[in-house]
Amino acid sequence: MSINATRKSSALEVATYSNVGELARELGLGRLTVYTALRNGTIPSIRVGKRYVLPRAAIAEWLKSAAGQLKTIS
Repeated sequence: MSINATRKSSALEVATYSNVGELARELGLGRLTVYTALRNGTIPSIRVGKRYVLPRAAIAEWLKSAAGQLKTIS
């Protein structure tokens, strides 16, 4: 593998979660819960064949917007 290919793969890994398990751990959810949310479009993703590409920036934005919808109990 060339150095450029290694750099591209590293950049992609930084820009995306490497797999659903990593995202599940980060969110504190189970893998099956995350798969369900991906399938129904709750969690933003890009579908490439059978694989989910999980962009960190899109998921961070989704979490920010969800945080704005939180209700506080007084």
